Amino acid sequence: MKIKELSISSVCLLLPNIIFAEGLLGVQGMKIGAGKLYPDITVTTFYDDNLTRTSSNEISTFGILVVPHLAYEIKNNKKLYFADYEFTTAFHENSSDDDYTANRVQVGYEYTPTKRIFAGIRGEYLDAIDPRGTGAAEGTGIVPTEPDEWHHYQVEGNLGYGGKKAKGRAEVDLGYVSKKYDNNRSQTFVRDRDDASATGRFYYRIMPKTSLLLEGRYTNTNYDNEQAGVASLDSSTSEILLGVTWRSTFKTTGTAQFGYIDKDFDSDAQPDGDAFAWEVGVEWRPKSFSIFNFNTSRDFDETNGAGNFIETDSIDASWTHQWHKFSPRLSTVVDFSYSEQSFGTITREDDYLNLGISINYKMRRWLHLGGGYRYDERDSTDNDFDYDRNLVELFANIAL
Repeated sequence: MKIKELSISSVCLLLPNIIFAEGLLGVQGMKIGAGKLYPDITVTTFYDDNLTRTSSNEISTFGILVVPHLAYEIKNNKKLYFADYEFTTAFHENSSDDDYTANRVQVGYEYTPTKRIFAGIRGEYLDAIDPRGTGAAEGTGIVPTEPDEWHHYQVEGNLGYGGKKAKGRAEVDLGYVSKKYDNNRSQTFVRDRDDASATGRFYYRIMPKTSLLLEGRYTNTNYDNEQAGVASLDSSTSEILLGVTWRSTFKTTGTAQFGYIDKDFDSDAQPDGDAFAWEVGVEWRPKSFSIFNFNTSRDFDETNGAGNFIETDSIDASWTHQWHKFSPRLSTVVDFSYSEQSFGTITREDDYLNLGISINYKMRRWLHLGGGYRYDERDSTDNDFDYDRNLVELFANIAL
């Protein structure tokens, strides 16, 4: 079940890259009752030379991140029940104000009664943080004394009709997210909001491995509180995309969609926004042990306090490789991303650059070791928002 999530913002940026392909960690799980339990824990040590992402008075620190995780599932040919829990705690040697804990709980159900019908529902509770220097705390001189803490409740349902080889196939997603901030309320009270969304997509097969894709999205956003003297940010966002999805060979798969996005504010005092939109994603596997990914998109995001919304153009690419000639246990990931952001009613524009490399070693079926380096920077037309940052990590993952 594909779900667009509000993810935890943490210092652990390289860890998602350790999974080269499904089953790399050799996770087997433990038979308990009618299902299987999958426990694992990741411990990461890191050095961050600009923890709060500022252009001056940078905080450099060593730290440790501990993430225990449990997943449980019961499945048969038609049904899947699953539950998932993850706990995150971070400690910083030179900045205890940035220590935090986070929790994520997910439960869900998927039902596939026939090859043509799919239905699923998932619920999530997440409490997390916006690290200092991100979100509404960007820039020099406005960094709070502690991270912004928040929680959300999310539910999403999915329904699909049409087999993989059918001429036509349709999917519908419905979702609701309620996000509330828990501290620094003098600044964060205006960011509490609810989002209700609906997405529909239709695939029409024109060749055995190629389909036309028509997709429509709608999100209604309502803020709980308004800032004095500022018009309401309640809005609706609509997007229509037309494109193609293909799997031309085992080596190449991809989707390319182009269309129009429109943001309509409830208040006439807030200028609306619209733009040409696109989403392109391509995966190329020249060898079974080497994967190249390329993605680019334009999207609208909610404001973080600057302007009335954020328009983001982004591009990212990665290369993941298993080094069989040297060791089948060794893999590397190199990734790059670049984005440009504009902020609606203000003239500020930001450019983001992010580069990373990680090395991963499967010492045992249940033990995975690795490390990496990441560099990121922001170049803004407002110099108070400029920063550059270096992050180095070493991690160990134990999965049963």
